[in-house]
Amino acid sequence: MGTLLFFRVFGVALLLGLLLTLGIGAGVSQVRADAPPLTFLNGQLPPPDLAALDGLAQVAPTLTPDCPEPQAPLDRVLYDHLRGQGAAVSCGNAFAGLIHFPDNDSGLSGQAPDPVGGFGVMARQIESAQREVLLANMLWDDGPVSPGALLARAVATLRQQVARHPERYPQGVTVRLMFGNSVRLDTLLDPTSSVYSAARHLLEAGVPLSGDPVQRFKLVLANYTYAYPHNHLKVLVIDGQETTAGGANISFFHVPASTPGGLDLTDLLLTLRGPVARHTVAAFRDSWLLSRPLRCKAGVTAATLRRACTLVDAAAPFPLLYTAPAVAAGTSRAYGLYRRAGYETQDSALPALFAAAGSSIDLMQSQISGTAQCSLSLTAPGGCPFPQESLPVWQAIVGAVRERGVRVRLVLDHDPLLQVEPLALLSGIRAYLKPLGLADRLQVRWSGTAGGMHTKAALVDDAMLTVGSLNLHFSSFGDHGLNEYTLATSDPAALRAARQDFDFEWARGKRFELPYWLRP
Repeated sequence: MGTLLFFRVFGVALLLGLLLTLGIGAGVSQVRADAPPLTFLNGQLPPPDLAALDGLAQVAPTLTPDCPEPQAPLDRVLYDHLRGQGAAVSCGNAFAGLIHFPDNDSGLSGQAPDPVGGFGVMARQIESAQREVLLANMLWDDGPVSPGALLARAVATLRQQVARHPERYPQGVTVRLMFGNSVRLDTLLDPTSSVYSAARHLLEAGVPLSGDPVQRFKLVLANYTYAYPHNHLKVLVIDGQETTAGGANISFFHVPASTPGGLDLTDLLLTLRGPVARHTVAAFRDSWLLSRPLRCKAGVTAATLRRACTLVDAAAPFPLLYTAPAVAAGTSRAYGLYRRAGYETQDSALPALFAAAGSSIDLMQSQISGTAQCSLSLTAPGGCPFPQESLPVWQAIVGAVRERGVRVRLVLDHDPLLQVEPLALLSGIRAYLKPLGLADRLQVRWSGTAGGMHTKAALVDDAMLTVGSLNLHFSSFGDHGLNEYTLATSDPAALRAARQDFDFEWARGKRFELPYWLRP
């Protein structure tokens, strides 16, 4: 015990050193004199409106679509977990596409090359709105050529369309932009920097932040209240009918390296159409009601932004005014998985899905870990013990290997600063599987991308795809886990597209090898 404690203390020192290196290495962090204090959650948040997550089916039976229980085993797992909180909107959905960042490297998806990569697709989604745009993201990078500036111009284009042709927008258009209250590398002590960067980009694009003369256009910005745990959602919902979710931040990291400032980080968004979008709207609304809206004085400019705009404590209202069941867009099943502090119900959904796997689990992941204690075991011989210091999601994956010989393949981000935790976790899992003769059922490769991998996706039995913001990491689970959103679908076209993506990433992956002191 004493030896293990020594190695863990050494691990803490190593982690702190890496974090300091990260801060120093950025070299561009600025500390504002007026930076707000970091707000930490103290106590328990109330649960979300479950009826809203279920498309209001619980409180208005006339809005309930005909959505019987599915027969497919993996669909049934997620349907059962979402009863009364999303199952009612799981029918009648359709796959609209995968959005690739920094670009469509495989050339298989049909996404056209673009200097701004997948952000060009997002901009066109925004411009296509007829009623409502909901965009949530952890970050929004500053700078005149950042992807955020592009999305701000898309909002400006939408506003111009409303001004020129108000008859085409009889309900008017509302745009809500919500940010995660997370720090950026250039503003390490200011978690409000993203909302102010977005506000600046909007002003520079010609979109007023107050007193807009375009009467049928409304813009509202908000920043999540808590820095710990912060809001990690990355979603875009158009007109309550099309939902997009995944892992991409509005950041230079996800821009192609061929574009100045781009860092070529690989990521993926999944777009679905149909009733499931109502679940995403409800999840967005729940986080929105825990956020602080940005209020600006009349005549605010980019130069006066910080003085003229303030984040206020009163949550901005967000009514849900459904008068009819959601319109079906197809015949496929789809599921929204939302979690936050105070609503950890869906923490068991992914473990249950993986536990039900019959043949294969293919994962593309940015960050993985065991418990927080496990993450301090990099320097301990053999890593961290499994299953004692493993998350339920990893226990479920390993259980599927042990009970049914399921093959698990994992493509993992190769960033040296992020290798500490997966090495500690995977060494313990391999040590557990080796005496069972199952070590070869867990296959791992480092991502072969130039800029690294930020994707959080899983393909189970070629029968269920999940794409979202949730890392298989301790920070995404439990009563102080981040706000996360994942979309899942068994749509055949989505499964084929995901299979192509995984096979491409697996083929260009690099050899994974544990350090000698961690090998079982």
